[in-house]
Amino acid sequence: MAVETFLSRPALFRRRLFGLLLLLAGATSPGAAVADGASFAGQWQQVASGTGECETCWVEIRRNGPVLKVIGKDGWFAVAHLGRIDGGDSAEGIGRWSEGGTSHYRSKPFDIRIAIADKRLYMDMSVQMDDGSKRMVRAIFDKRRTEKSMRLLPVRM
Repeated sequence: MAVETFLSRPALFRRRLFGLLLLLAGATSPGAAVADGASFAGQWQQVASGTGECETCWVEIRRNGPVLKVIGKDGWFAVAHLGRIDGGDSAEGIGRWSEGGTSHYRSKPFDIRIAIADKRLYMDMSVQMDDGSKRMVRAIFDKRRTEKSMRLLPVRM
């Protein structure tokens, strides 16, 4: 607790982000990274959530080697690193809710884990609250498709 009062929360977040980026820079060979996580990239529509239904909620995932940039429609972003857990594709990382907006998670840092199983994206987000407690945000996503063609929407890179 004394360390937490010595360092501000943004400083802790920057230290964790810097550490993750260093880890990502030295991770796996480029050839191995190309084989994993190919199905993460794209837009994913939320189909279920522990915080309530949201028909307009989505996430977009952009991939750069073993690194994923995850952007939430409702004001958050994360950087995650690909891994293999339980025989399926998964990624773990850190992120932060946007400083703007009205969410009660505004400006809060979080840990994130995403995994793909049965063509769905499963997300667990552990948000660090001001009082030191953590709140879990869980959601399930499906690839976004156009209504007429049912084709996957193109990904902006």
